[in-house]
Amino acid sequence: MLSKSSLLYFGIVTLAFLVETEAWWLVGENGNDHQCPRRGGASPYYFGSTSLSCLTSSKRGVPSRGIWELTHRFIYYKEFYFDFHSDSYATIARLRYGGKCSGSTESSPAGYSYLSADCIKGCARNYRCKFGTYNALSNNCHKFANRLSEVLCTSGHTCPSWCLGSCNYARVI
Repeated sequence: MLSKSSLLYFGIVTLAFLVETEAWWLVGENGNDHQCPRRGGASPYYFGSTSLSCLTSSKRGVPSRGIWELTHRFIYYKEFYFDFHSDSYATIARLRYGGKCSGSTESSPAGYSYLSADCIKGCARNYRCKFGTYNALSNNCHKFANRLSEVLCTSGHTCPSWCLGSCNYARVI
């Protein structure tokens, strides 16, 4: 039988894990289906996903999606796919993995943005310098997509300063 102090310690560690990793799927929350409002002249952006088996064989108010799904998550905006990978590099491409891996976007836009494709490319290039290296629990492709969604939905006409940095941890395909 566990002591009260052991149970308390287990509870604190479990809560810390849920908060740090946003593993709310264990208790019911898995992202949201909010939509960033349509704005006149703004371009739509989409969340999308790709099968993890394809990738491994080849090597909150704002819209978000769960970070614990067994798919690879990306953002599609202005004819570009934006991905974040386990090697801590982002990929910016017009085709899904050179046409090798299929992937699909959700049928409805997650939201609309005035930002240029160059701004979002800068966010992808500078993502690692701003948020750190890949971590399966706390900084994965789902977090990357949610963070780009936040930029797209909340930045208006102004590209965030961190997206204008000089890091270059991205592959352009």
